[in-house]
Amino acid sequence: MGYEYQLDFEHANPVQADLILRAIPGFETCTAQGLYFFRRNATGKMPDAYAAVEPSGIYVCDNGGALQILKDIQEAFAAIGLRAEPREL
Repeated sequence: MGYEYQLDFEHANPVQADLILRAIPGFETCTAQGLYFFRRNATGKMPDAYAAVEPSGIYVCDNGGALQILKDIQEAFAAIGLRAEPREL
């Protein structure tokens, strides 16, 4: 388990959310369960971070040292008008 955050906003287009997450630097894969894995520095099995699209926004888990990925996700959604400050869970 890592540090968990929620970006709270309503989005009406899950396809757009998917495309945005896939464009984040370090995107590695999206699982069948809808978890988006990001790897920039991690060399082991655990990614630097992972995210999930939820009805109330975007869930992000930072597995240690991946706050830049959270910020990149936040900025990418802000660019389309969906602004939110990360809320720790």
